[in-house]
Amino acid sequence: MSYSLFPSIKGQITIPPDIRARYDIGKTTPLVVEDQGNGVFTVKVMKMVDQESIEYYENDKELGLLFKKGIDAEKLLKIFEDSNG
Repeated sequence: MSYSLFPSIKGQITIPPDIRARYDIGKTTPLVVEDQGNGVFTVKVMKMVDQESIEYYENDKELGLLFKKGIDAEKLLKIFEDSNG
């Protein structure tokens, strides 16, 4: 599906409602815009982990994140790598 979008005076564009619904895009959903050249760019939706399931900890010896629901560190690293192209 194709849409014609027109930037506001500030350069903002509105993502059509059906796309926002399909990808569960809200006001706090991070998006990555990549310039592909020749007037083409891509927009990637960053899937985030539920903030309530992450706990930050810090003590005299270490700091880190505790994933209460359990997340495979290798899988998380792959998600980060994939999001950076």
